[in-house]
Order: sequence, then C-alpha cells, then structure tokens
Amino acid sequence: MSRKIKPVLYIDIDGVLLANETNLADGASQFIKYVADNFDVYWLTTHCMDGKPEHAIEYVNRASEENLTQWLEKFKPTIWSLKKTDAIDFSQPFFWFDDDCFTEEQRVLRDHGVFNSWIEVDLRKYPDQLVHELKLLNEYI
Repeated sequence: MSRKIKPVLYIDIDGVLLANETNLADGASQFIKYVADNFDVYWLTTHCMDGKPEHAIEYVNRASEENLTQWLEKFKPTIWSLKKTDAIDFSQPFFWFDDDCFTEEQRVLRDHGVFNSWIEVDLRKYPDQLVHELKLLNEYI
C-alpha cells in the first residue's frame, strides 16, 4: 500500500485548540503533541500573525494544566494581515484547522482547488473533534 503524501498543517487557536480563553479543547493536548512530533506545523492565528510565536505559545499554555511549550515551539510562525490564506503555501498539500474561514478565504481556497483542505472545527457541535481528527492525520504517518 502506498503512503499518502504528508500534508503541512496550519492551526488556529481560538475555537480550535482552545474551547474558550481559559480551557483547552477536549483532546487538544494530545493533538498538539501528535502534530508537533509528526508534521510540519504552522500557526495560522491572529495571536501569531506578525511572525512572532511567543504570544501564541503563552496563550495556549495558560489554558493548559501541563506545560506544552516543547511541542508548541515546533509550530512555525506565519505572517499575514487581512486573509489567513495569504500565509498558506499552495504548492504543497495541507490541512488548515480553523473554526471560521471567511468568505474571501473560502474563495481563495476554491480558486486553488483546495477547499477540502480546510478542516472546519466546530467545538460546540463536536467538543471532542480534535480526538477524531487524529484518526485522519494518522493515515499520513
């Protein structure tokens, strides 16, 4: 059986890794460790849109009972201003985990033929969604 090409991952924080400002989403700690150890991961969040990851790391850690710094430091920063899609490298396969992809960003994804690369995270409907996303990602390892 041939192995699938491993995608790059882009990760938002609010509504994805965090259920709210003070609590990690169910399974987020396991998700963070798994993706950091097995994938090329980029922050795609307003908490790190200037290319400086320190605030994003601190923001996630303050909602966690354990120190996740060693894994969060593996996430690479991105730089963008209006559309998160400006930071995506469309030349390689990717998954973008985000709870809110704006209309213009959806248009950009469609124009590149990769709309299905956006993984819509909806923690209200599926509070343990990150646990299930690990099954998807495991297919690439």
